[in-house]
Amino acid sequence: MKIKAAICGLVVVLVAACQTFRPGADLILLDASINTQDPTLPHAQAIAIKDGRILAIGTNQQVLLSQGKNTHVVKLDGKMILPGLIDSHIHSIEGALAMDACSMDDEKLTIEALSEKIKLCDSQQPGDDWLQILNVRGVGTLLDRHILDGIIAHRPLWLVSTDAHLAWGNNKALELAGVDKNTLSPSSGFISHAANGEPTGLFRDGATALVSKHIPPMPLQQRVNALNITLKQFHQAGITAFLEANSNAQSIETFCALYQQGKLSATVTLALGSEGIADEAEFTRLGDLKKQAEQCGIKADTIKLYADGVMEFPTQTAGLLSPYLDAAGQPTDNMGALYIPPSQLNQFSLMAVQRGFSLHVHAIGDGAVREVLDAFAAVRQQLPDNPTRLSMAHLQLIDPADYARFAQLDVIASLQLLWAQPDEYSVDAIAAYLGAARQKHVYPAASLLKQGATLAGGSDWNVSSFNPFDAIAIGQSRTNLFNPAYGSLNIAEALSTEQLLSAYTINAAKVLGQQHNIGSLQVGKQADLIVLATPIDNTSGPADIAATQVLLTLIKGRVVFGKLNQPSQH
Repeated sequence: MKIKAAICGLVVVLVAACQTFRPGADLILLDASINTQDPTLPHAQAIAIKDGRILAIGTNQQVLLSQGKNTHVVKLDGKMILPGLIDSHIHSIEGALAMDACSMDDEKLTIEALSEKIKLCDSQQPGDDWLQILNVRGVGTLLDRHILDGIIAHRPLWLVSTDAHLAWGNNKALELAGVDKNTLSPSSGFISHAANGEPTGLFRDGATALVSKHIPPMPLQQRVNALNITLKQFHQAGITAFLEANSNAQSIETFCALYQQGKLSATVTLALGSEGIADEAEFTRLGDLKKQAEQCGIKADTIKLYADGVMEFPTQTAGLLSPYLDAAGQPTDNMGALYIPPSQLNQFSLMAVQRGFSLHVHAIGDGAVREVLDAFAAVRQQLPDNPTRLSMAHLQLIDPADYARFAQLDVIASLQLLWAQPDEYSVDAIAAYLGAARQKHVYPAASLLKQGATLAGGSDWNVSSFNPFDAIAIGQSRTNLFNPAYGSLNIAEALSTEQLLSAYTINAAKVLGQQHNIGSLQVGKQADLIVLATPIDNTSGPADIAATQVLLTLIKGRVVFGKLNQPSQH
């Protein structure tokens, strides 16, 4: 017994107990540089996997104790291993369905150039049914239904901006959707009207659904095929899990079909979209959707809400604490929008948590952020022992007085730091309308972290690239690699590479409610990991980080991207 205890003591540095190092591993990866995201063992050299879970992790010598007769052993020659990357806010189905659609790719176009491209799409998709054009540049694009009729009038034409918060329709689209001067804007958005009261064809935020709901959905198997292709692309970028934001019945149908066909490789948590109506009917609907997803083995215990819109001119629907300025720097009467009244948000949040739901809220302006924090504070006060997950996404502008509240209320900040790149969106369409004092607080990542907040990484794809390394490069540098003339955007808010890797691993796992299963490389956890062609760390430059290539992606110990080398002899 004393001898056995002594042997165990030699490997006590590993969080696993002595009996963890037992023969029979399916796979052992040796000679690696492993960033585990486990504070008790931050770095390791080797890892063993059995039945889709981590059997052992430590030095080569220690992990080889897990080798069995049929173990596949591979040497990685010092290559870097990370936990599988996790996106805490993405729209995978919307993005998948958009990949084969007619897209303007956020290109800055004149009306004439836009017209030519739309007519080309019309010729490629002939007919008299809906023609949908995606990724139209929202900044600087001025359209109305009459301009669109001059491009295409014989069929309903529907243009959607890159951020999906703006859309434009021609007369045929408005006619088929039943939108006229008597149509009221919903509580979650706005219909633009001309001086004579007629709709101009411009829709903002939730009002876009008045038209888009009339566009026939893609057939189920076509959706499944598109999502399957998209998941493979995620794996190539190192993404092994994600929160699917704003899910609905069609989302669940698609994910369930993918699961039933044995093609759902990623770990997914669905955030069910809601307008925040605080009544039993809404929670019955959400509960039914949750059960439907869980029958397919898919976690769906989160509700996604929109507290406000977006900040860029000319949309300016993000809720602010003080008004937007005009181009000359003078205050206007526009403070943006709060799409759910504070008392309603408070009531809805409490009802949701009482029913076992977590909350994930879109909040971009400082006014919306404060409203959501106040609602979350009421939840924490009334249900102090309830461990439910509370998170907010985007967080473009936060009043400094609210930084510390994220840690105090245990609210996770899901940041899309690719947007912290200084460019036409983050500077030209915002700075003049916020003023210098507020602009210096845009995307305050480091400030939140210094106040103890938990930061999670996300993309909001298909609004922007889903590649985590693109966002890590910007979050670390706050520069524009393609247009250095923009300088930096609030460089004091930059994070280190290691902080950003935590945001895309263990912290993002917390948003999904999966931190005990994924997000770090620890014994007993799911064997989700990636191997990089070249290592990245706090000394890496942004260009090198953005160029990072994933060689191998494993989910539950199974290769979903790349190839394992031939086994080594041991």
